Amino acid sequence: MINRRTAIAAAGAALAAPSFAQAAYPSRPIRIVVPAGAGGSGDITARLFGKYLEDSWKANVVVENKAGANGLIATEYLWKQPNDGYTLGIASGSTHAAAPYLFKKLPYDPLKDFEHIGLFGVLGSALLVPANSPIQSLKDLVAYSKANPGKVFFGHFNTSSQVPGEMLKAVGQLPIEGVAYKTIANAITDLIGGQIQLMFVDYVAAASHIESGKVRPIAVSEAKRNPRLPNVPAVAELYPGYEIMAFLALYAPAGTPAPVVTKVNRAMRDALATPAIRTRLETLGLTLRDYSPDDYRSFLAREIENWANYAKVAKIEPQ
Repeated sequence: MINRRTAIAAAGAALAAPSFAQAAYPSRPIRIVVPAGAGGSGDITARLFGKYLEDSWKANVVVENKAGANGLIATEYLWKQPNDGYTLGIASGSTHAAAPYLFKKLPYDPLKDFEHIGLFGVLGSALLVPANSPIQSLKDLVAYSKANPGKVFFGHFNTSSQVPGEMLKAVGQLPIEGVAYKTIANAITDLIGGQIQLMFVDYVAAASHIESGKVRPIAVSEAKRNPRLPNVPAVAELYPGYEIMAFLALYAPAGTPAPVVTKVNRAMRDALATPAIRTRLETLGLTLRDYSPDDYRSFLAREIENWANYAKVAKIEPQ
């Protein structure tokens, strides 16, 4: 959509550009808004990037977590912020690619109403069960759920964790039901405690819980096995064609000056080329991408199209 706010933002950017040419950026604290609670992949990535900016730019960076409504709360909040480069946001499949299919009255256009800075990377997710679960494999899950209809629940805390479960339910015709949580922390607690029986969690967030021995991965959402979990089969090995990947990106309010977008994008790409950051994120399962703003914008447009199919198959009704 092209709305009044976008038009005003564009005009504001034209007026703001000269001041950015005269003043060094950044000259005051930068906020990075995360659309989820602490401990998730977006939060970890934001804090790594924020620390990089503090070290390389000598800037003060504050990470703010605004969880809820599948990322709508954080995204709408950022949409309303000044387009001065001092409020950035973490984007994901939930906040931008899935949003048009989740909400009947989305106040913004995910593609047109923001400046898309760059893509950190893509990541699959692991299907986790409690350590003491009788379910040892995906085939076990199929048999167990069909023997216990209405008694197997999968947790989800955003659409990136919901859709893999809904798609698995659809392709396998499994009698399992989803349970929504506000944060990943609450969902993981109930998974470990056995209140829910399974949950898809991205590798970044799942790693520490797998290492703790409190949960076990029985499948991954990628088309092929992930190198970090080589002994864990892909769902596609049982259901060919199944593949769902999440992503993490950085964006800003519409009209943020082009020199700022370019500078932040360059910092993103430099950060991802830094051995310590690259190793940390790759170890946790993120496949990094060296994307320009235009590259990421094209990627996002394709993901929005993909989510149209996900929403249809998973029978997700806009709320």
